[in-house]
Amino acid sequence: MIKVTPVQLVGEDERGSNYEWNTDRSGDFILCYRKAGSSSGQHYHEGKADYKNPEVLYLVSGKAAMDWCPLDGNKIERVEMEAPARIEVPVKVWHQLIALTDCCFIELNSMADVRKDSVRIWRDEFEKMINK
Repeated sequence: MIKVTPVQLVGEDERGSNYEWNTDRSGDFILCYRKAGSSSGQHYHEGKADYKNPEVLYLVSGKAAMDWCPLDGNKIERVEMEAPARIEVPVKVWHQLIALTDCCFIELNSMADVRKDSVRIWRDEFEKMINK
């Protein structure tokens, strides 16, 4: 359910590399820096905010894992990713991003979207729910 796709390499030389992507979103976005071993998320979205339906993130640097499970599921899955990558999280999927290294990502939504459409369920509580 979590969709991870590489960001397109469009040029590379001795100076470095260039990547390109397209987005139909505009407005305020969130730039996040996370330290290795830290966690973000432990929530799901209901689709109340357009930019959380789906949630789109771009991993700009580092490595991360996304633990996820549909609300009606019974097992937490994991997908690992390395920058640069695009991550898409559908609504009604509980998810937690774990920084495997120091990393940086961009959320294509605002803090207002987060407040409007994030339902927090801590991991231990979510595990109890799906293991009943």
